[in-house]
Formats: sequence, structure tokens, C-alpha cells
Amino acid sequence: PKAPETPAPRPVAWAKRAAAPKAPETPAPRLPRAGAPETPQALGIPEEVEVEEETAEAGGVDAPNEASSGNSEHANAGPEEQAPVEEEEEEDMTKMMEVAESVGNAEAAYEFLNSANAQDNSTTEELLDSLRRDLGRLWNHQDFELEPFGSAVADLSLVSAGSTKKIELNVVLLFRGEAADAKDVRQKLMIPTITRLSTWLKNQAQMTVTNVSLQALVPVISFESPKVAVEMSVQQPHSVLNSWHLRDLCESGCPGRLRALVRLIKMWTKSKSIVSSTEGCLGSYGYALLAAGFLCSHGLVPLLLPSERQGGEASPYISAATAMEHALDGAGSGVSEQLWSSPSTAPPAQPVAPYPEMMPVELFAAWLGWMQQAPLAFAEQHHNLIGGCGGADLTSRHIVSLRPRTQTDLRGDVTRWSREESWVAGRGNQMFLTIEEPLTGENVGRNITANGFWALHSEVKRAREFLASWDGQKGSACFRALVELPALTRSVPPPQRPMGVAILGGKQQQQQQQQPRFQTQAFHQQTLAPRPSSAGKWTGPIPAAQSGRPSTPYLQHLLQQRDRAVRPTARR
Repeated sequence: PKAPETPAPRPVAWAKRAAAPKAPETPAPRLPRAGAPETPQALGIPEEVEVEEETAEAGGVDAPNEASSGNSEHANAGPEEQAPVEEEEEEDMTKMMEVAESVGNAEAAYEFLNSANAQDNSTTEELLDSLRRDLGRLWNHQDFELEPFGSAVADLSLVSAGSTKKIELNVVLLFRGEAADAKDVRQKLMIPTITRLSTWLKNQAQMTVTNVSLQALVPVISFESPKVAVEMSVQQPHSVLNSWHLRDLCESGCPGRLRALVRLIKMWTKSKSIVSSTEGCLGSYGYALLAAGFLCSHGLVPLLLPSERQGGEASPYISAATAMEHALDGAGSGVSEQLWSSPSTAPPAQPVAPYPEMMPVELFAAWLGWMQQAPLAFAEQHHNLIGGCGGADLTSRHIVSLRPRTQTDLRGDVTRWSREESWVAGRGNQMFLTIEEPLTGENVGRNITANGFWALHSEVKRAREFLASWDGQKGSACFRALVELPALTRSVPPPQRPMGVAILGGKQQQQQQQQPRFQTQAFHQQTLAPRPSSAGKWTGPIPAAQSGRPSTPYLQHLLQQRDRAVRPTARR
């Protein structure tokens, strides 16, 4: 916003204490962040509060004049020296949020929370432009598109002031004229492209290759620039469309609710170490879908996807070829109006009271209650199921979806049009969370392990009890105390018999019971004389081969079986 001719008084939380008397010249006013209230009355602050002017730290010289002199230490300070100023700004934003909570201004509280974590996209855009230009040396510019996806697109990143951690950016390389769902696309396109990128990036200045994963289901390459950490994949159009869809959901319905709730969930899950998909837990995208599903079910965010596909398509989901077409057409603009409705700030129906008036932490507490009542409720209902609750039937589960369908319709859609192993639990295939990926129909929670599920289950229960026992208003201080609680152990033992037990039969249990016998036999093994049975075969302890005595083929077979049985323990 442009600077007004007459400096408007800023809220007291934005003011900084002066280290020396004010200079005679009037300093230029510092502009508030976009969208923040400009008057104290908007936050309920009395008008008679005197707002201090911002001055420089040394000599009592006004900041604008000091910077213009060219001798300012603050103007030439590096990132480490400027960190205290950024931390002070974050502290001011936290105080503003607490003031908004104290006066019951929910809109201001959500605005301050999202503004404090807003990410500056200039650095990532500069890197993307540089990569697009340089990749033209490897392929023709008209043959590919380089598109970002993930939290950077939906503006769901967590930014901490003064942090030296690099910005995380996920990008995908899309080739025109190449299929995304062909059986041989991984061998013929993905792996050769990642290999070529690895060789090229190693020769680029200020680029460091940190990881090249060719054996993964989706090959990726990770590299870093001085300010950004990048992870690049090839020919994954659904990742781009999913990010666009989540971004449009964040811009719909009650302003700021979805972004604020996702950020609070991220802070909480990271503090409890239950957000890594590679370690058997749910990933960030899965938690974002849970937050969106909760808000959509209570009327705070409208559903943008249609209940059925248009154009006579039988499947309610989008094929890889269709996704590639829309991702290439919308590259650069990030618009796909043919797949879902445009963002709308008006809720589709009357929101369920009192959710629209809830403060951010109160909304987070309501999300915890919904988690126990909907996605996690099957664990308590099937605690006596043989093999654990992970083998419960799909009919007893709650499917979290962002499409306007009933639970019965959703079960029919996922079992008919999606892969069976993603939704149907069976022997050796436990399923703990059922979260529908809105465009492909895959189960986002299919890779959660028993330990990861029970870690999430126990943390949700503890967080809900902690917030319920908190005396006073559930605000920033309450959430800060929750985040500072030590994480429960990751290897949370499942309840005794047989809730969440990974053993689904008696064979594994028999093998575990036999393991101590093998250990004892290997530890106390001695060369004993064989005892022939009435059938002419050896019984009892199997002797080791003695030097100078020829062994029969049958004895060699018994010795090999003996070695295979005790080799792991003997080596240890």
C-alpha cells in the first residue's frame, strides 16, 4: 500500500523501543503488512495509547536518514545480524495475534497467523526462471514445462524468523508428447532424465546434488542452491493439479481458516515427529486433506469438485493422460477451471455454529475431536478383531473425501475405480487411515504402519485432553505449551491383544516362539556323536563334519539346514 501523507498511528504491538532520543527530523512511517488492520480501534486498543516511533539502534539517528548516509551498519548487516530484527517482528506479530484473541476478533487472528508465516516467493521464482532458461540447453523449450507443486504453491509453508534453513521447493518436469501412465515410462523417460539432470547439475556453479533416487517408485533428484533446497521429479501431472486444487480450497469459504488450521497442524505434528511419510507416518499432504475434510464437513469451506465427471466419463477420477493435458495447458498460470469450480469466498451453506467464530487454537481443538470421532473411531470399535484393527472392513471406516459424495457412494467409487490393495485390508495388508486422493482415487494413508498410526492416535488423545484441561482461553499461549510437550515414543506399543498387532496368523507366532531355541542351540552348540534312529536317519543334535571323515550327501543336507537355521544368531 502507498504511504499516506499523514502518518497513521500503528498498533502498539508493532512499535519498537527507541535506544536513544528521537532526532528532530520526522521519520518516514513504516507501512503495515498487507491486510493487517491499520487502526487500534480494529483490535480494541484504546485511542489514548501513545505509539512510539521507530528509530535506529545507534546514535538516535532516524532509520531512513541512517540508511541513506551509506555508513549504516544495519544496512550492510548480513543475515545473521538481521536475525534479531526479524525475531522481533515475529514477536510483534504474536503479540498482535494475542491482542486479537483477547478482544474476540477472529478475522484478525487468522490474518496475523497467516501473515507471520507468509513466504516470499521472489527467491523461488528467480530460481525457477533460471532453471527453465538453463534446461533449454538440454531440451527444447517448447518440449517441456517446469512447474512447482506442494506447500509453496498453496502457500502452506512454515516460515520462522531468523531461521537459516533453506526454502523447500518441489518441482516436476513435464514433457510434451510423452505419456505419464505408460508401463515403460519409468525406464524409458524418468530414470534417463534424472540421470541426465544429475550429470548436468554437478557441473553447475552454486548447485549441489544431495540425493539421486533411481530405485524409488517415482525417481527423484534433490539438489540445493544457496537459498533453496529443490526436489525434482519427472512426468507427475497429478502433483501439479493437486496443489492447484488445494490452493483454490484455501482461497474459498471463510477467509484464512484452512491455511491457519494446516499450519497449526504442521507445527504440532513436527513437534511430535509424526509427519514423515518415509517413517510410516502421514505426510504433510495427508494432514492438509484431513484439515480440508474437517472444514468442508462443517460448511466453512465449499467443495469445488463435481460429484460426477462431465463429458460422459464413467470414472469419477482423472486419468494420467487427462491430468497431463490440463497440467500443460495451465502451466505458468496455475488455472484449471474445467476440472473444478473457481474459488469462492462465500460458503455453500450456512456454516455450523460456532465454528466460524472460533479462534485458531479453538478450531484446532475441534479438529482433534473430529479426528477421534471420524477417521480414528474404527480403532476403538474393532479392538477385539483378530489380527488388529488394521484388518477392519472398509464398510466400518470413515473415508475422508473432498468430493460431494456419501460414504456409501465413496466406498463404491474407490473399490470400483481404484486399486484394490489401496483400500481393501487383508492378510498381510493392514489399512489404518482411509483418505481419498481427490483426483486419482488412491488412498493417501495406505503406507501408514502400525507404529505410525498408534503414535498419531496417542498424540491426538493427549492433545485433546491437554487442551480440555487448560484453564482460561485457548489461545497462542495454550498452543505454545502443547507444542513444547515432549513427543511420546515413536514406537508406541499397540493395545494388548490384538489391537494393531502386525501378526496376522499363527505361523509368525510359532516362528517367534522357536527363535529362542535356535539361539540356545547356536550358543551352546557342541560336537556330539550322532544317534542313529530305527529308520537309519540322524536324530538329536546334528554333528559338525569332522576332518578326515567323508560325509554322506544326506548329512551334508542336514548340515546346510542347520547352518541356515542358526546363522543369524551365530554371526551376532
